Amino acid sequence: MSFSKHLLSSVLLAGTIFAAATIPLATLGSKPVAIQLEGKPVFTGQFKELAAPYMGLVLALSIGAGATNFAVMRWCQSSRKLNLAESEMSTLKQQLHEQETLIETLKFSPARLQASGLERFLPEESSWRQRGHSANGEGKNEHSQVAFETST
Repeated sequence: MSFSKHLLSSVLLAGTIFAAATIPLATLGSKPVAIQLEGKPVFTGQFKELAAPYMGLVLALSIGAGATNFAVMRWCQSSRKLNLAESEMSTLKQQLHEQETLIETLKFSPARLQASGLERFLPEESSWRQRGHSANGEGKNEHSQVAFETST
């Protein structure tokens, strides 16, 4: 929901509460009221004479309810957005980690080390294969050529 929809629903809630709370004022406006505190009369008159304080209370109650509704709705929306952003961030962190691992693997690949002249850092088996030897012994071997030439 957007800001305007949240605001509209909060205003409608506040209006509904205000209308519902003022119904007694409209229906009981001309009836007599007597307010007593510890047996002593505090107020005697018609209900409509109490309208100003009552309307203030109802207005404060309805505005408070509308503001609370608006705040809760926006908080829920922010919470959903935060969860979505955290999920995306977690996915991106995982992808970044995978990419970093791949980059490290490529940095120290046998072909890259050999191209950089760092063949001594290659593992023995990898270094031997890079010089043209296959796993079954085919290919030229500098040591076998030297041994072959010296044996004749």
